[in-house]
Amino acid sequence: MTGSKVWVDGGLVDADGPAVSAFDHGLLTGDGVFETLKTYDGTPFAVRRHLERLAHSAAGLGLALRPDEELRAAMDEVVAANGLGSGGGRV
Repeated sequence: MTGSKVWVDGGLVDADGPAVSAFDHGLLTGDGVFETLKTYDGTPFAVRRHLERLAHSAAGLGLALRPDEELRAAMDEVVAANGLGSGGGRV
């Protein structure tokens, strides 16, 4: 995905740049959650429901999430930075 942007630790970075530390909790324990999200005309669809499911899954594993407002802003930044129109992706 050369040229694509992803959101890591509070900001946009090139998709081929981020690396996971060998000491990352998710890597060491295998814990992690994600939601697949569809966009229509550059707008993420059913964000509230996706965030609720994400929070429920994270709580089940005892994982902390960033605030909803920050996750919503991150979604908007990634969609805009990649010029996404309609399609699906992970949060």
